[in-house]
Order: sequence, then structure tokens, then C-alpha cells
Amino acid sequence: MRYFFVFLFIICVVAGFFWLGFLIGNKFVVKESETAVMANTILINSTSTATSSVKKESFCTEETKFFEEQDKVFCEQKPKITELHGIQIDLEKNKALLYDEGKLKEILPLFYQSQEGKWFQAPTGYFRLGVKRESHLSSLFAVIMPYSIQLYEDFFLHGIPYYLDGTQVNTTFTGGCLRFKDEVAKEIYNFSKTGDQVLVYKTIDNLILKSEFNQPVELSDYWIRQGFNNPIRFFWEHGGTNMLKFDYYQHTGLDLAPNLNSDKLSVYAIYDAIVAEIQLNDGFDHGFGNTIILEHQIDGKKIYFLYGHLGKIKESLKKGDLVAKGEIIGEIGNSGFGCDNYWRVGEDGCNSNFPADKHLHLEIKEKPILSNPKGGDVCFNKNIQLKPCYGYTPDIPLKYGYLNPTEFLFDKNVSTQP
Repeated sequence: MRYFFVFLFIICVVAGFFWLGFLIGNKFVVKESETAVMANTILINSTSTATSSVKKESFCTEETKFFEEQDKVFCEQKPKITELHGIQIDLEKNKALLYDEGKLKEILPLFYQSQEGKWFQAPTGYFRLGVKRESHLSSLFAVIMPYSIQLYEDFFLHGIPYYLDGTQVNTTFTGGCLRFKDEVAKEIYNFSKTGDQVLVYKTIDNLILKSEFNQPVELSDYWIRQGFNNPIRFFWEHGGTNMLKFDYYQHTGLDLAPNLNSDKLSVYAIYDAIVAEIQLNDGFDHGFGNTIILEHQIDGKKIYFLYGHLGKIKESLKKGDLVAKGEIIGEIGNSGFGCDNYWRVGEDGCNSNFPADKHLHLEIKEKPILSNPKGGDVCFNKNIQLKPCYGYTPDIPLKYGYLNPTEFLFDKNVSTQP
């Protein structure tokens, strides 16, 4: 009997040790698990904080003035102007963006712009503001333009014109000027000064690439720097007269420019093609620089695409090669007249490498040549000698064998039209 109680005592002691060990171990494991959960929670929270702290850069301030709520989208868009103070005018959205110290100060509505396709449509590109006058008598029409600022040659930013008797003009004709309501024009007038950089441009937000084509560049990162038929002043013979039209030449292509500091520089064949011509940037390029002309068979017709001002041409390409739709054929640049860095804001020259000058000059034409496809010496040079046309024509380019690249490649997004 005595041995039975000893045996029972030993069993109880052993069981007690096991129970004590279980309690201690469970407490340790729970504590360790809680620590792990806490550490994991801290990690998640810190990761969440880090993620939330990575925000898109805003180019607006608390003082930025918006014309309408949807204009806040401009806050996340890098400025296209290259200086801290200046103006961007978006012809697609009909807005003027005023920048100061690199920040968007105010967004103002554009009241009216001239229609595209006319010989005197609103010019696009980089400009420097010229003369300013609170009341400017037009040299072409007997009207006064309030808060007038010279944009480019005979083109102005101004308020709503009025006749000499004080009656406000009720027509929408602008002759290529950009018209603002008087109170808006006054704000722009007071904000700006002569010499300020101004960029007038269009976006491709409302354009839809036709399904049969590949994009010529990464369109999501590009905008229209200079459109088809865009006017450039070539002569100064007829200022202030009804012959002024003959002072201007019209742009034969579409200039697509990347956002500043973009690394999306590749140029693509829009369709299956044969390499019709390769023109190097050798001084005999007539200002086009490194250029490729591709021959496409589209709807049973031969159509030629010219890709100009390239920084690089795909090394393996040669005349007669087959090129597949979407194949990379080169890289955008700013070459021309034998210079690697020709096209630039301000004076043209070979010693510049201004980043805003990189763009693709895209032409669509009836023949695989650099000049006007229908032929003939129809352009004048600076010495008033007739010669072929390169990049510009003295009238609407359609008359000289060019097609409109915007209309050829894109459909308008009707749902977004006002």
C-alpha cells in the first residue's frame, strides 16, 4: 500500500512539471507571436506611410486660381515652357495657363480662336511676347483691340475688339489672333511683360489613332508643337495690307514633341512599308536633318511618310528594306542643315542642345521626295529666287501634294467635343 502512494506521488509530481512547462511555454509563444504581429503591424504601417508619402509633384499652390474645377488636372502636368515665368495656351482645351516661379498661378479661359485649315489659323509653337498696348488699332481692320499683346508678327492676344465709335465687334473672325474676354485679357496683360516665353500648342487628348495604324511615337507622352498648315512669316513685304497673306508660308507636316525630359524617344513605322529614301544630316538635307521616307500601300494607293529631324536612324536600315508596322526606325532629335542641334527656341544655330527642340516632323505626301510632291519651283528663297519647297508652302499644302497627318491618322473623339 505504501508503494502505491509513493507511485501516485511521483505521477502527480511529473504531471505538475508537465503542466507548469506547458503554461510557461504557451505564455512565451503567445508573447513571441504578439511581438511578431506587432512588428508586422509596424512594418505595414511604415510601408503604408512611405507609400502615402510618395505623391505626384504638384505645380499648383494653395493660391492657384482655377476657372473651373476640372482645371485642377493641370496641377499634375509638368510645364511645357522652359522658364519659370511665362504662359502656356492650350488650344485644345481653350485655356491659358499662367506660370510664375515654376508654379501654376492661374488658369483662364480662351474666348475664341480661328478655325483650323484656314491660311491664317492661329500659330503654334514657342514665342516671345512683343509690344503691349492697352488699346491697339489693328493694321488690317478698323477696330481697336483692348489689352493687346503681340504674340508673333501679325498675331496678337487681345480682348474683344470694338469699332472706332465704341461699338463692340460681334463677329468671331480673328485673323489668327487669340481672343479673350476683356477682364481675362486684362489679367494676362498685367501678368505678362515683353520678352516673356509663351507656348501655344495642342494636345492629342481628343484624337483617337485609327485602328489600322501604329503610333509614330509614344503618343501618351507627346503633344502637338506645330500643326499642319501652321503659318510662319517668310517675307515683310505686305504688312498692314490685304496682300499680307503672301508674306506667310504654311507648315507641311505635323510636329510632335515629347514632354520635357521624356525618355520615350523611339519613332515607329505606322504601317508595313518599304524604305523609299534615307537622307542623312549632311548639309544637303534642306533642313530636314536625318530623315527616313517610307512607302506604304494603303487602300490600294502608294502613300509616303516622311520622318524628319531624327537624332538617330536605325543603323541596319537601307533603301529598299522591308519594315514592319510598329518597327522602330529611329529616334527623335533636332537635326537639320547638317547640324545635330539645329532646331531651337530663339536663334537657330549648330551649337545649341535645347531640350524643348526635340520633335518629330511628320509629313504625308504623294512622292518620296523632300520637296513639294507635285513639283515645280513655287517657293521663293530669301533672295527672291524661285525654288522647290521644303517643309513650308506659299499656300495651303494640300495644293502641293501633301496630306493632313492629323486627319489621315486620327479620328476626333466626338464625345469630348464641346
